Amino acid sequence: MPVVFRWIFFGCLSRSLITMSALLAIFIIVESFDKARYLGHGLDAALMIEYMLLKIPFMLAEFMPIIVLIGASLYLIELSRNQELVAIRAAGMGISKILIPLAAVAGMAALTSFIIGEWVTPVTNQRLDSIEEIHIQHKQSNKQGIQWLKDGRSFFRLTPLADHQFAMLVLKTDPQGSWLERIDSPRASYSNGVWHLSKALISTPTDDQMMHMEQRETMEIISDIGPEAVELPNAHHMNFAELHRYIGELKHAGLGTGAYTYALQRKFSAPFACLLMVIMAAALCLHAGNRNNQASWGLVLSLSLGLAFYVFGNAGYLLAGSNRIPPAFAAWLPSLVYGGTAVFLLLRREGH
Repeated sequence: MPVVFRWIFFGCLSRSLITMSALLAIFIIVESFDKARYLGHGLDAALMIEYMLLKIPFMLAEFMPIIVLIGASLYLIELSRNQELVAIRAAGMGISKILIPLAAVAGMAALTSFIIGEWVTPVTNQRLDSIEEIHIQHKQSNKQGIQWLKDGRSFFRLTPLADHQFAMLVLKTDPQGSWLERIDSPRASYSNGVWHLSKALISTPTDDQMMHMEQRETMEIISDIGPEAVELPNAHHMNFAELHRYIGELKHAGLGTGAYTYALQRKFSAPFACLLMVIMAAALCLHAGNRNNQASWGLVLSLSLGLAFYVFGNAGYLLAGSNRIPPAFAAWLPSLVYGGTAVFLLLRREGH
């Protein structure tokens, strides 16, 4: 590993770790003051500490691009003020000698963000929401996800979809428990004691141990058993495979996939944004010489753009959830805007 690469890589990495520690410390202080009012009213000290620790993975996954942006900006400003960029340029090294180690740090951050978002936050977010709902909002939830209901000798398996719709599986059995008929429907709804099924596939066994299958566009099943209290699966509780499978179920039922498609695309767009942030930092803070005024403005712009990136991402989530813009586009829009702006500013700075 070349000396210059190690020098820039470890310098940027250390500033990013310091930035991460500072942001986490600020978050813990602010969140502690906010949640302290619930102590003795549903929260105790142990539960509050658990809440804070569980929130850290969410914060890291959410703010990793901003951490990289600020860390890289601080390091590049330090290089500028210490005249070290002048030495790099005088040695005939191009911008790539600076960007490659910065991109390596960003790649590590992106990988860490993806791992946390895929295997850690789906678990911690479930526990966080449970603490929030039961111990802070004092709601005793009896909601559930997939249900099995029984009506006589018929068994209903319901998977909640959007707009009070369900993916339904019905098994009808004889008194001995052997199945007589199976009905699969990608979309069903319940009203006034009747289940309304769309695209129902009916399977029945035949005497020669074969299977007879019949497709109906619509079908009704009279039943006193309706859906119990249910809640849709939370996109923040799902990993990539679960999101992909549930989106397929929604599409099969002809329903919108808004928030779930957004969450799926964010699993890739958020880590990718880490790579774009080092380009933005270089475009704003890469100054040859001791230009304190320019360096200070570069840091201010980096902090402002980092905050704007977070706000921009939340706005995209709201627009995708309300079907104002395509969810995949909403997930990638902040990265595309920031990436395009960063590349333009850097090329302009380099005289291209």
